[in-house]
Amino acid sequence: MTAGRPRLGRDQLRDLFIQAGWAILREEGLGAGGEALTFKRVRERVEADTGIRVTNASLIGRIWENQFAYQTDVLAAVAGHHGTREVEDTLEAVTPVLASMDGGSEESRRFTMREVCRVSTAANTAALRHSADLMLWFGIWAMSAVGSAPERRRRIEMALEQSYEAVTEHMESIYQAGLDFVGYRVRPGLTLRQFTVAAAAMADGCVLRDRVDTAHMNGIMRPTGSSGEQQEWTLFGLTLDALAGQFFELDPDWRPTADDSTPLSKSRDA
Repeated sequence: MTAGRPRLGRDQLRDLFIQAGWAILREEGLGAGGEALTFKRVRERVEADTGIRVTNASLIGRIWENQFAYQTDVLAAVAGHHGTREVEDTLEAVTPVLASMDGGSEESRRFTMREVCRVSTAANTAALRHSADLMLWFGIWAMSAVGSAPERRRRIEMALEQSYEAVTEHMESIYQAGLDFVGYRVRPGLTLRQFTVAAAAMADGCVLRDRVDTAHMNGIMRPTGSSGEQQEWTLFGLTLDALAGQFFELDPDWRPTADDSTPLSKSRDA
């Protein structure tokens, strides 16, 4: 490395190059599988962003066996990403809905459940609409399915599975906190995990379709207000509301508690 600068440790240098490669993919896309991530290009990106100059000798053999191994590491890092920013944005949007619920009224609890479906899906769609990381994640998932070098495919599939499990478990805990707050339970014969998987599948599909058919995905007016007034829905919201109706029912044994923390605060504590 350039004289006069502190020497980066192996892990620091690895993280620096992973993030630089990830940034290039965000800006330029996945291509046929990260082939644009040459050591030369990424070294130039690191130098431009940080002023740190790195030689091939600092990378090849010390961190990665070759350029293919580096590209695989970057793709696996993206595949294993399970950021929560979009989830936090969605929960922020529904917090006022939950806070306004009258726990002593079944009608209010039903309205709150439906309103959460409406508001959360609109916020989630808006948060994901321009997410470059999500589109990369979709692309890497597809790439692993249609073909890649066996050693790369195994590595990426493992990262995808770990990401899938982490996100699913996180969302399942949020849905459970929401059910506990509103006083609903899962209908007999079904599981919350099944709902979580189905809701995620709908979210992924709707986000992809929103990019090419947004006119049919948004701006749907329905008389669902508290007094029957028209409200704007997304197609995702309508399908999530229907799904929730099949999976959940009011819990007759539920009673309001003094704990007024919302699923947002519970998710932050988790």
